[in-house]
Amino acid sequence: MIATWRLSGALLLAGCGGANAGQSGPEGCPPVESPATDLTGRDLGGDYTVKLVATAGGKRGSMAEGKLALQAQDSSYRMLDNGDGMGDTTFTLPWYGSTAIDLESVGAIAPGDPESTDPASPGVLVIERPGRVLLRMGSEANRRGMRRFDGAFTVMEVRQVTDSGFAGTWRSGVGLEESGGHFCAVRAS
Repeated sequence: MIATWRLSGALLLAGCGGANAGQSGPEGCPPVESPATDLTGRDLGGDYTVKLVATAGGKRGSMAEGKLALQAQDSSYRMLDNGDGMGDTTFTLPWYGSTAIDLESVGAIAPGDPESTDPASPGVLVIERPGRVLLRMGSEANRRGMRRFDGAFTVMEVRQVTDSGFAGTWRSGVGLEESGGHFCAVRAS
């Protein structure tokens, strides 16, 4: 389900948003009420404290908090590989990184290691197209040269970017089992 041609569908599945992660508990990370229409991932690099709040699925009402680190992607990895030797210019991959968070506690599943720092198979990959930014989790989902058509996924869709961080929605699933909610990422000082 994470194939390039299906990324748009995964983006459209995302439901509610998140902001204000500077406070503790789910109340410190409310949904984004008015998503931005001019989103860009241009300034997302850095270290963050991230919160995922589950609003759907078997762990509804739970929250996970952890760390997220994003760094600039090497120029040779900034385009999606179509598998035919041609890069997909619709999407860019400006950042990659890792996260240390208990995804299972909110009912999320990461295909592969979310803590991987390998740029060819990162734990987190930022995928951007005009007006849309998402973070795909799991080293197996983000492995270069491999096209996935189905299997487990966790995707965070950015709906708001501020000087202090970013926020949005997340969805995760495998087979018919899905979960989701909203998230907040606050830049580490």
